[in-house]
Amino acid sequence: MKPSLLLATTIAAVLCAHAQAQTIKCTAPDGKVTYSNVACPDSTQSVKPVDTSANTLDGSALREQAQKNKATVSHVEATQREHAAAEAASRELAQAQAAAAVKQEAQKAQGDEAAYANCTRDVERQAVAEEVKAELFAACRTAGASQRQSGMSAAALRECVRNVERTAAFPHDKARQIAVCHGADVKPEPPVVVLRPTVRTMGPPRITTCSGNQCSDDAGQRYFKQQGNGLVREDGKACQIAAGNTVRCL
Repeated sequence: MKPSLLLATTIAAVLCAHAQAQTIKCTAPDGKVTYSNVACPDSTQSVKPVDTSANTLDGSALREQAQKNKATVSHVEATQREHAAAEAASRELAQAQAAAAVKQEAQKAQGDEAAYANCTRDVERQAVAEEVKAELFAACRTAGASQRQSGMSAAALRECVRNVERTAAFPHDKARQIAVCHGADVKPEPPVVVLRPTVRTMGPPRITTCSGNQCSDDAGQRYFKQQGNGLVREDGKACQIAAGNTVRCL
């Protein structure tokens, strides 16, 4: 191809591409306006190319903002999912703890009932009065809690009971000691006061000792000195000292 022909062809292609890239306003005889990127029809009047570059929006900022909005929405959704998962885990933990507490209380109650039954069974084997049984049965209610606190094993408890049963103590004392082995809250018995009978000679009582304003006779009775030979016995009766330090009461 000749150089002149090649140059002409290149120029024509460039002009054609430029013409296609431009927008042309075409006005028909009836006044109808159309826009085209090719040459206007012969029946229309063409106007210089219209610059449409001002109508082209730069979408880069919008795309960037859209990406930011999408990232924000994704972050919010992820945070909400994390909070929901944390709340669900917290609820599951609380439910598990509540179930464990209920199970533990049920096991405690079952153990307490078993400890009470064993305590009353061993007390029942002793021939004691019904009022003593009732007292010890009530005390056996603390057996379970006492065994948990002390950590006493079942083997140690049985050995304690056997040791008590081997003794020659009275059944009353055995029953109390066996209940104590089980951890029962057995109250101590009140001390027994033995009153020795008063031994004195026949005849009226005789003053044997005096200290301050108080005197005692040979029967152990006390007197409070009054004026002269007068005395007041500890029960309030008026008396007098007679011959031989004997006491005469009215």
